[in-house]
Amino acid sequence: MNTTKYIKQSILILSSAALLAGCGGGSGSSSSATTSTPTATTSTPTVTPAAKAVHSGQVKDSSTGNGVANVKVSLGESTTTTDENGFYTLSDLLTSEAVVINFKKEGYQLGSTHIQLKSLSGDNTTSPNYLEYSLSAYSDAWDNGREWTYESQNGATGGAVEVPVGAIHTDATGAVYNGTVTARWVFKDTMTTEGRDAFPGAFKGINTDGVVVPFVSYGLTSLELEDESGASLNVSEHITLVLPSVTGTTQETLPLWHYDYDQGLWVEEGYAERQEDGSYRADISHPGTWSLSQPIEEEVGIYRGYIVDEDGTPMSDVRLHAVGDNWISSDLSTDEDGMFEIEVIPGSSFQLKAYDYKNKYGANYNGTIAAIASGDIVEE
Repeated sequence: MNTTKYIKQSILILSSAALLAGCGGGSGSSSSATTSTPTATTSTPTVTPAAKAVHSGQVKDSSTGNGVANVKVSLGESTTTTDENGFYTLSDLLTSEAVVINFKKEGYQLGSTHIQLKSLSGDNTTSPNYLEYSLSAYSDAWDNGREWTYESQNGATGGAVEVPVGAIHTDATGAVYNGTVTARWVFKDTMTTEGRDAFPGAFKGINTDGVVVPFVSYGLTSLELEDESGASLNVSEHITLVLPSVTGTTQETLPLWHYDYDQGLWVEEGYAERQEDGSYRADISHPGTWSLSQPIEEEVGIYRGYIVDEDGTPMSDVRLHAVGDNWISSDLSTDEDGMFEIEVIPGSSFQLKAYDYKNKYGANYNGTIAAIASGDIVEE
């Protein structure tokens, strides 16, 4: 059974605004009904148009912090390209609590994250959905990665990636490709800030039983295979990856998950085995983005609170992130009363981060929040 624990009030700072965590209240609503005399005429039902939103943001280089130009930004059927300073805007979007947005540029790892889409405000200005997203250049990650070429019929043997000799390479249409293949492989430790920031989507996925489960991650790897024109390739045989030793675990096997960029979902498929030197060896069915992640079988913890400014006014649309050693939870932004509720990995301490869409500034909680037990609800 869930329990509720109360802990000492703490303060967050957002630029000039103070975010105060505490117990929150609710809001009421009322309705009234009127009667009228029936008539012989038939009224046409009023149809309320779907709420629309405009999403804007900036894509930055994770190393330099500079805006990245010509990044393809995709949100469902809507696409655009960043300008010379990395800014972009997507218009006429349907509101949603969670949508996936993807970022693609040659020379960078594919990016992906989930966002909320709020409706336009009354004065038709851009809705509060601003996002700053960092892309990692492949050249910045070659300590645990590399780029090379090979002839398709010869395969890629040895090193961290093994494509079997004789494996058939095919393009997106299924046509067989024979020629020079460019391969890019990189591994990131998700126990580090860089690794967590590069992690696409949410720290949860669909397991082999078809159930969505939260997980902690110990490694992120990406493999791209391209033909001479830069188009993506697949192969007919399994590819073997040898991943560097990871920190935070010595488990003999770790579940393997691949990221579906179209759906914004992690899907469990196979496993990796620990080797004597501490590395992990895995067979993958296709190129793409994969993670070594351990699902959490127990019930998550709940962290609740509210956010107000220095005058005590509730702050809505502030995005909350709980950041652990090898996971991030971003469940909801604050509602109109400044309230939020966020799921956290049980038994793991975490930092709390906040970001204000409207004024485009953020802050970290000044300290570490103690671990919450499975099923517990902690309210501030």
